[in-house]
Amino acid sequence: MKAVKIFFFLLTFLLILPGLAGFAVMSLWNAILVPACGFAALTFLQSLGIFFLGQILSAGILFALFLFGGGIHAIMHHSHHSDWGHHWHRMTDEQRREFIARRRAHFGFHNEHQTQDNVSE
Repeated sequence: MKAVKIFFFLLTFLLILPGLAGFAVMSLWNAILVPACGFAALTFLQSLGIFFLGQILSAGILFALFLFGGGIHAIMHHSHHSDWGHHWHRMTDEQRREFIARRRAHFGFHNEHQTQDNVSE
């Protein structure tokens, strides 16, 4: 089941969406900029290149991955029926503090409140 989800995810984000976007870029460029500004007409591959350049410069593909259910991590490790909120509410206060401390350490943030608590104990 996960392999099917990954296949459709990759098919969508690597072939279908870029293909449609490339066609849209080519059509709009050739319909607007060629007659209005005298630019050269684009081929489909050139329009794909412009689309991917725009995605790289604006982090558009990464943003789309996060919008699509959390990206590959969500597809690989979480079912559609998993409920993160339910999991969070079943945690004890100590488990939540430990989770937050691990995430902060992983991303390089230092918890000033935690160090103050440790000093006072």
